[in-house]
Amino acid sequence: MNIGRPLLVLAAIVALQMLAATQGFAKEKTKVELVNDCGGFGPGGPCDNVGATAGSVKFGQDDTGALTIDLTLRGARPETTYGIFLTCGPTIALSCGFIQIGTVTTNAAGNARSGDIVVPVATLQAAPFGSGQRSDEITMVTKVGDLSAGGFDQAMPFTYTVP
Repeated sequence: MNIGRPLLVLAAIVALQMLAATQGFAKEKTKVELVNDCGGFGPGGPCDNVGATAGSVKFGQDDTGALTIDLTLRGARPETTYGIFLTCGPTIALSCGFIQIGTVTTNAAGNARSGDIVVPVATLQAAPFGSGQRSDEITMVTKVGDLSAGGFDQAMPFTYTVP
């Protein structure tokens, strides 16, 4: 019996487990539906987190507590730049504030993807957010207070913990 091969397999397994336990190792993101909620483009109506599906928001946290957001938008106004806002609170109506964390520009078909946007833990600990259990959402508009190109947000808030 050749003992070398089982030892090599064991060494590879141990190495992979050590790598997975290393701080900063990427964790799987959670996906939440994004909806075309309010404003002049799409269904209109109140900003109540109800509307036609318009993509998704994937979020996750690293070992430091930083939040990573990856947004996919479909069927928005073509060739339009939207601000991506982290909204403090589960809905716009219940918001305690917001910060802009990025932008995304749609193509001719009205589709876009943000790629990973990292929100550092220091930003999450500061007002209007704060440490502890959070229930917040992503909101997208062309500029604050302007719903002429639509308002997009999550069908439900995402929960996470800020150290």
